[in-house]
This record gives sequence, structure tokens and C-alpha cells, in this order.
Amino acid sequence: MSQVSGLSTLSSHRISTSCHILCLHEEIIRQLFAYLPSLCDKVRFACVAPKFRHVFNSWARARKHSLDAEDVERMQLPDIIDFFKVAGPYITILNVNCASFEKESLIVEFIAEFCKNLEEINYTNVTDEFRYRILLSRLARLRRVSIDCMDAEDVLNFDLEGNPDLESFELINGCYTGKHLCGFPKLQRLVLRDCLLWNSGEFGIPLKNLRILMLDDCCFEVMNHSLYQKIAECCEKLEELSFSGCDASFEVIAQLPNLQRCTLKTWMTSNELNLGFLTTLAEKKGNMLEYLKLSGQFEISNEHARCLGQLSSLKEMHWSDNDVLDDDHFKFFNDLPVLRLFGLSWCGRVTDIGLMRLIRKCPQLNRIDLKSCDQITDQFVLNAVYCCGKSTGRELLLNVEGTRIGNTVLTHPEYLSPQNKVKLNFTNVVI
Repeated sequence: MSQVSGLSTLSSHRISTSCHILCLHEEIIRQLFAYLPSLCDKVRFACVAPKFRHVFNSWARARKHSLDAEDVERMQLPDIIDFFKVAGPYITILNVNCASFEKESLIVEFIAEFCKNLEEINYTNVTDEFRYRILLSRLARLRRVSIDCMDAEDVLNFDLEGNPDLESFELINGCYTGKHLCGFPKLQRLVLRDCLLWNSGEFGIPLKNLRILMLDDCCFEVMNHSLYQKIAECCEKLEELSFSGCDASFEVIAQLPNLQRCTLKTWMTSNELNLGFLTTLAEKKGNMLEYLKLSGQFEISNEHARCLGQLSSLKEMHWSDNDVLDDDHFKFFNDLPVLRLFGLSWCGRVTDIGLMRLIRKCPQLNRIDLKSCDQITDQFVLNAVYCCGKSTGRELLLNVEGTRIGNTVLTHPEYLSPQNKVKLNFTNVVI
């Protein structure tokens, strides 16, 4: 009898401590929203009751939310209406896979009407039909736009003029006519990658606040000196510059007073490599240049190396795809006091000797990334251990891939010594 009484009491206690879902504390409901995987699921939960809708509003207001256009395309029209009424004001990022749409979608109307706070759109698989492009003209608060095309010959037509706060524009594998990006006072980042560029004279460079300009592997139908000169004259605040396949880009660099990061990729001959810009940079001791990457099969003379060795503000230097760079060039790296990272990839003539010269000449160097450099051996690691051991407190990280350095060096007595300051890391490091 006492056992029955006890079970009855326990059952009564359980009933008394149960709680209807609508009686849950708002903080618990807030946590439930965090566990739901997609924004669509969160909105369905918010529509269950006014209390949930109220909590959703306060929860969503404090976060940035992204939407994949395909997710709402599958919904029925009443659900689409409910979704945008609830979530529209809080969506800041839109992702559109244009290959998923055979015609302009009704969803465009809902986005334009309800997503007034949209700041970023990322388009992929874009063609010259360019589904969803009308959004660019109907929205007014866009700050970042990325367009990834299927074919570089697709000429894109779009209008961004209604978005004066545009800060970043990126076009990949498309055709750019130079007319779409003029007059944006807040544009700070312009990326054109694998693009066909027409009418370079109309290139939208009068951008006083541009800080990042990347022209990677672009094909200019008409190329002239005026484009580079326009960059030098108009982009006074430019901090990061990346050129690929542009044979006149070098002379621009020395005229940019705030440039901190520079990547140059070219396939030049020794006669085409402009020594003037290196000489000017050397005279300025690199000015503010902290990052430099040189890539391509161009000739490098001792005079070039001497100028590079005087860029005293450099903190990172990278070489890639150059079979002309050799050990003797490192003799001239005499004035790189703050160089901390050196990257070398696909450079087959540099040996242990050249890298040891670099270590001795650069007292702050604490990281070297090596990829596909088949003349670098175990002896380089052991020499670095000895060199760094003589410098009190100097540590060095070696990230290596595709060299002749083997795992056996990790068991060498000098490497295992407590005084060793060198760490060897076999990794697929991106250089």
C-alpha cells in the first residue's frame, strides 16, 4: 500500500511540474531558435504562436541572417508570404544560384518588398540572362555584391546606382565593360578575376576610397598606359594591389603612397621587367609596403634582387613559379630587418645555401613556407637548427611540402635537442 501511495505521489509531482510549451520562459524559446537548422524552420516555429513571433523578432534583430533563394522557391505561395513577412526585415545576405531558375522568379518581388535591409548578394552560375539582376536596381542598402559567371564572354547588364553605400564588388569569369562601377564614393574593394575587360578607358577607377584592387588573370581587349596612370592618380588610399598578366602594372606601384600589399603575376622576359619601379621603391625603402608576392617566369637580375633587398618595410615576401631565382640572389637581401615570413613555391634552382643566406640576413624571420622546391634537403633543417641555436630566443617554423626533406630528420639528435628552436611541419600549406 505504501508503494502505491509513493507512486501516486511521484506521478502527482510530475504532473505538477509539467509545463505547456506556450508557458516556456522567453529565454528557453530563444535557445530553441538557435537549435533549428535553417531560417525557414525558425520562421515556421515563430508562426506557431504570437509569443514565439515576439521572441523571434528580438532574437533575429541581434543577428545577421542569410537566405538561399532556392529554399523559398520550393514553398507554396501562402508559406512564402508568411516567411517574408516574418523574416524579411532581418535578412542581410542573399545567395542566388542562377542555374536553379529557368525564368525570372516571383521571389524577386518578395525580396524587393520585404528585405529592405539586405546588404550582401552572392550570385553564382550567372549567364548573360542574369536571373535576379533586377534586385540590384530595386534595393538601396547593398554593400557587397559578388557575381560568379559561367562564361567569360557573357556581357552583364545591371544597375547598382541606387546603392550609394556599396563597399565591395567582385566579378569572376565574366565580361566587364567598365561602366557599372563609376561614382560609388564608399567602394573600398574591387575584385575582377578571370574576366574579359572591354573599354578600359571607361574603367570605373575614380574611386577615392578604394583600398583593395585585384585584377587577377584578366584579359583586356584594349590596354593602354592611361589605365595604370589613372589608378595611380585616383586611388590614393589603395592599400592592396593584385595584378595578373598585366605587362605595364609595375610602374604604378611606386606611385601609390599607402600600398601595403602587392601581388604581381606575369610571364615577362628580362627586357620587359621594369626595373624603374623597383629602384623607386628601394629609394623609398619600400615606403609602407609590407607584403610582396612575385609570380611568373620573368628574369630576375642581381640589380633586381638588390632593389628587393632594400624594401625595409617588408614583413612578407613570396616567390612562385620562377625557375630563374637562385642562391646568388639572396646575397643582396641586406636590408629586410622586419621580414617575418618568406614563401617559396615551384622554384627549382634555390637550394639550402640560398635559404640559409636568407635566415642569416633577416633577424626577425620566424616562418618559411616551402612548396615543390626539390633542391631543399634535410641539411637545410639541420643548418637552421644550428643557426637559430646561436641566436638567443629566435624561433623558426618550417612548413614544407614537395621538398627533399624527409621524416627521418625529425629523429635526428640535433633536432631533438632541448635547445632546438626550429619546428618542422609537413603540411599542404598554401603559399
